[in-house]
Amino acid sequence: MSHKNLFFSAIAALLLAVGFVACVKTEFDEPPAGGEPGSLTPNTTIAQLKALHISSGGFETITGDLIIGGEIVMDDRSGNFYKTLSLQDASGGIDIKFNSSTLYGQFPIGRKIFIRCKDLQLTDYNGLTQLIGSTVTEAGVVSSVGLTDAQVRTKVVKGEYAATPLAPKIVTANDIDNSMLSTFIRLEDVQFIKADTGQTYADVVTKFSLNRTLEDCSKQQLLVRTSGYANFASGKTPKGKGHIEGVLGVFGTTYQLYLRDEKGAIMDSVRCGATTGNETQINISDLRSAYTGSNTSAPANRKIKGIVTSDRLGKNLNFKNLYIQDGTAAIVIRFDLEHPFNLGDEVEIVVGGQELSEFNGLLQVNNVSVDRAKLISTGKSVTPRTATVAELNTNFAAWESSLVKIVGATITATTGTTLSGSRTINDGTGSIVMFTQSAATFSGTPLPGVPVTITAILSDFNGKQLILRNAADIQQ
Repeated sequence: MSHKNLFFSAIAALLLAVGFVACVKTEFDEPPAGGEPGSLTPNTTIAQLKALHISSGGFETITGDLIIGGEIVMDDRSGNFYKTLSLQDASGGIDIKFNSSTLYGQFPIGRKIFIRCKDLQLTDYNGLTQLIGSTVTEAGVVSSVGLTDAQVRTKVVKGEYAATPLAPKIVTANDIDNSMLSTFIRLEDVQFIKADTGQTYADVVTKFSLNRTLEDCSKQQLLVRTSGYANFASGKTPKGKGHIEGVLGVFGTTYQLYLRDEKGAIMDSVRCGATTGNETQINISDLRSAYTGSNTSAPANRKIKGIVTSDRLGKNLNFKNLYIQDGTAAIVIRFDLEHPFNLGDEVEIVVGGQELSEFNGLLQVNNVSVDRAKLISTGKSVTPRTATVAELNTNFAAWESSLVKIVGATITATTGTTLSGSRTINDGTGSIVMFTQSAATFSGTPLPGVPVTITAILSDFNGKQLILRNAADIQQ
């Protein structure tokens, strides 16, 4: 054969070899995470995968050829998550830990991804299940290691963006359970509690994460957790009512919501129970009459006005409680926070729609926002009803929470020599208990050894009792 023919034969053999190699099927049908979008077929759900984690605080290596897939519902773009993604499918969600940050460049919210889980591990952080790359042991302590770049290249397949972004599941605070962890949820008609409105989401100076408390109009609450590194950490929590969206987490047994960004909280409506300024005033006796014997909503668009007969400075009452009386009757207002009203203040309180209920037998307007109460004037007084103990016992239902006076009463005790605790009041017509808290400013006052005149509030705590307001309520 001539040199020329040998040359062309060699060229032909080389081309044949190249063609043969080109026809060999590669190991994977899809490119690695850094390439063009690909796809895998999941053979298990996220919920089924999470069920393999059975040791709280422990680690389980995944031995089966399991593949999960889903849509990313939380990334690290805002800084509220760090080296973490939340992945969700129809069965639930799971947090995936990585060794690298700025994950949103490849794995942003809305992108589908698929993960070959074999040889990866499951663990949890204070109750929140996580998929991790491996573990490391230092000084006998086992710690999580996120997916390395090499694991990302071989284990994670980057899919297409969802044609329609995953909508949050609309829930209430009462609905929340572990099946919703690491999933995208939305709560409507909620607001931050008053103490947490207009506050920064986190501490941007120290970079400390903070919790802010969310509530609905039934006072059911949920924590909103924000990292000090979030790009909205210095933003202020809304002051109104509206909706909030985020990914649900947990710390121990406490659920926490993580915003994806500041736009997740839109609260520009009137807060729960806000007043209109057009409420109709009713008598306290009419308000009491509206109570049906079980939890009742006070008549809509109504307010009451009266004079404060309790003395918060005497510290013989819970700091949230206030007794108010008009010319017809009296009632206890139980505020949601410590109130600022003093003995003798005339106040107006919007009670429409508020809960009328009994606490240990005492009728009260419950969980009233302090914002619903307005100071009208100061320095007023209520003339107490002078009555015998027998009359108090007979007319208790009508006179409950009102200011009364007993003349010629003796105060006795089975143990102790001061006013502190339960004491028996007797005026010759009958007896009734008088109770003074140990924290009251006058609890250490010695029991008088002679008959006295007692001014007190007629109250109830699983039985009739009198409550002193201050030391001046006992006169010899």
